[in-house]
Amino acid sequence: MLQIIARIISVVFHPLAVIMAFAMLYISTIYDDEMALLVMSLIGFIAVLPIVIYNSIQLLRGKISNFDLSDQKQRNKSYPLLLLILIVLILSAVWMNVPKSLILNLGIFGLMLVVFFFFRNYLKISLHASTSFFLTALIIFDFGSIGLYAAIISTLVAISRIILKRHTKMEVVIGGVSGLLLGFLSCAIR
Repeated sequence: MLQIIARIISVVFHPLAVIMAFAMLYISTIYDDEMALLVMSLIGFIAVLPIVIYNSIQLLRGKISNFDLSDQKQRNKSYPLLLLILIVLILSAVWMNVPKSLILNLGIFGLMLVVFFFFRNYLKISLHASTSFFLTALIIFDFGSIGLYAAIISTLVAISRIILKRHTKMEVVIGGVSGLLLGFLSCAIR
């Protein structure tokens, strides 16, 4: 039963889903409708959709074992694509004159991915935990008490990754702490 609950949490709060949900919450409250739609479109079409298509094709071809890319060798091959997509997203955001605070958040998130990329041969840091906790830091900073719910969800996501044996405790803790610290850093310097 615990495995089933962990699997549901892991799927429902996949980093791509968390990013889109956060984007809808965050962007719709701080930007006017036109800018919110623009930013959501950028994130959806430039970042999320290509990753979903790529992972789906790789999964169908049998080149990856699951959509999470929890196998370290499979994940290592995905980092260049993730970083390229993030660079395109940031450049598009700059070109479309998206508010600088969002560009900064994207840049710091990208920095986190670059660091993970360089440590990829030594440790498979949890992208589920790092993404969840990065966004939790932004929610705490910008929305206060709602951040408590985000922190609970992020903790459940981290625990689910351990229960499913996708990551070790160390990989989840490093991902969560990295995400939280870099999320707060992003808020502090914007």
